[in-house]
Amino acid sequence: MLAAPLLRARTTRNGSIIPLFCTRDEEIELAGRLIQEFEASWKNRESKAELDGRISDIESEHNRDFKLVRGLCALLERRCTFGSAITSSSPSSSSSSFVKNSIGADAVTSITLGDPATVRKALFEESSRRGFALTDLERKEIIDLVASRLHLSADAIASIMWSDLDDNLVLEKFDTIDAKSLVGWYNLALVQTLLFNCTKLEFSVSGGLNWKRILRKVKRLGLMYYLLQQQESKDGERSRVVCSIEGPLSLFRLTDRYGTALAKLLPSIVFLSKGGEWSIDAWIMRRTMEGKKTLYEFKLSDSEAPLLLTDPFYYNNNNGDESSRREEGQQQRSRLAPDYFDSVVEEKFARRFEAAATAGWKLIREPDPLIVSDGRALIPDFMFEKYGRRVYLEIVGFWTPEYLERKLKKLADIIIGNYNAAASSTTTPATELFIALNKDLACSNAVLSSLSIHLIPKDRLILYGSDAVPVRPILDYLKSIDKETVERSVSNPDLKAELDRAKDVISIDEIVIVDVKRQGKDSNPSLPPEVAMKIALRDHGDKYIEVAGTHLVSKAKAGRLRPLLADVSKFTDACAALAQNEIPESCHAELVSKLGYDVVWQSMDPSSAAIVKRNERNESNAA
Repeated sequence: MLAAPLLRARTTRNGSIIPLFCTRDEEIELAGRLIQEFEASWKNRESKAELDGRISDIESEHNRDFKLVRGLCALLERRCTFGSAITSSSPSSSSSSFVKNSIGADAVTSITLGDPATVRKALFEESSRRGFALTDLERKEIIDLVASRLHLSADAIASIMWSDLDDNLVLEKFDTIDAKSLVGWYNLALVQTLLFNCTKLEFSVSGGLNWKRILRKVKRLGLMYYLLQQQESKDGERSRVVCSIEGPLSLFRLTDRYGTALAKLLPSIVFLSKGGEWSIDAWIMRRTMEGKKTLYEFKLSDSEAPLLLTDPFYYNNNNGDESSRREEGQQQRSRLAPDYFDSVVEEKFARRFEAAATAGWKLIREPDPLIVSDGRALIPDFMFEKYGRRVYLEIVGFWTPEYLERKLKKLADIIIGNYNAAASSTTTPATELFIALNKDLACSNAVLSSLSIHLIPKDRLILYGSDAVPVRPILDYLKSIDKETVERSVSNPDLKAELDRAKDVISIDEIVIVDVKRQGKDSNPSLPPEVAMKIALRDHGDKYIEVAGTHLVSKAKAGRLRPLLADVSKFTDACAALAQNEIPESCHAELVSKLGYDVVWQSMDPSSAAIVKRNERNESNAA
């Protein structure tokens, strides 16, 4: 994106605005010439003032296109690293040699990056004590005095004093670029600059994968958006999904940050995977020569865009599946990394949820979109998944009353619409959706009460403040699902537990649950292990006992183990006997108890613990 004064665009009588893209060979040659100037300046380690002087000469040759020259240079400067000539690591350039000769080689090696500010401070403090230097003699006396204190020459003081000013900085590094890439980058920057002053942006793309990727980007950038189905033909046979985004000028504050976020979205639209189709339609606010604000329409599509349109910093996923999987893998490996979240609010919530006892519920960031009845879509911030059941959470941070009103109606449509669909169908599950609303952004309670909050069920609405969404309402709801699922599964006569009867010790992972209605193990329901354990006890509780919640031990095996503990008094000896009989270590303590013994701990050391038969212990306590 460029500074607003560098925007090159023309308006038409029909109310359109068109950026002046670079398409001619002469403009590509100009870009190449500017790149050469930057490369030469880097090679010779020239000061920024020297580089700017040569750029000014080129600008004077292209007086009619001075905005083009300045715009291209603005982009090239983003690929530059400037540093102070005093601290330059290579003193071979003309500017470095001048400084070295004027202040001395020893002084150059001893000066640090903060020295120019230190020298200025010392000079100004001395000038303040003595009174302002009104003559060259007084100025020289102040410089000489400060130079003696800092053990430098007067020439060194004069050279160091302003060495960190912008014009005196030296081009230390330049990340070069070819002319066509620079022109393509400039064309993209023109569109980004134009969109910075838009009131609304609508765009459409082809392909579900492209939509998913772009909508995720919209969510990550925190842009206010909604989707709708738009008819392309009068007969209604053709339609397309259009995403409408509120422009920066629709906000009362934070417009710069929001506009920058909108500019970051543009590459995701125009650089689609596998060359998909795209189009954008924006309304741009501009001031006329008379100072009057006028709204112009800006349209651009893949068929109308200039051939040179690139972004050197954008990762263009042209290979599709492999790169997508790699990107998804990186996201999964760093799910709780700070840059993975849109905001601190979401990061805090995710960390608190992961730290809580979630009983196997999987937290998924930005799941697949939810479709509203009128064709709109919503990508919630989080999804919680278990048993094949999904619960969604949408966190609303920035909002205006108009934006929140649309959001509430969309959420209500999803909740109520899917509930009605689930009630009339045995195969369509109801969408379980929570909304967390930042109440700190409301001017007053009257603002909230005037909106359609009543459309959201009270048990699905979470009001939060201080950038912290409470986790408890979500956890309580998930626990209720756990309880409901366990009870329903255990009471379902069609679910049967299959065990290997030849084994006396069976791990919870070895329990196979079969739906007898569907015939065969391929129909094994996606139930968590703890539910499978309860079904196994229901079906085989007469032959097995549960130990530690992770294993089943046959009652016959338990009967053979009981006599082994009769002559054992130490807990460690009991564990050794159980281990010899293939009982897992995690089951030792509980199995000892289920065999009729209590473990008496004398200290934290297991070797000092003893086992006592329960009825004998009761008799000794009574005595």
